[in-house]
Amino acid sequence: MNEQPEQDPRSIDPETFDYDAVAATLPTDHPERAADGLKALMQNPAFRQLVGQIQAGELNDDELRDEANSIALDLAARQELRRDEQ
Repeated sequence: MNEQPEQDPRSIDPETFDYDAVAATLPTDHPERAADGLKALMQNPAFRQLVGQIQAGELNDDELRDEANSIALDLAARQELRRDEQ
């Protein structure tokens, strides 16, 4: 059996990552939107740092919840700005 080792998300290059291929594997009726969301997450330095902290076991549940909420609010604000610019 040829299993691929799990890749460290901190080592993923957000510029060359195939978001469409990953989104196509998700249970969604809108893979294009999922790909856009994945790209926004992976290009967010705070999200990438959070992934590293999770992998290292550095956060308790409350800290994880606070960090995830902060990133979600930041991404939502950025989307609103982009919509306003269009």
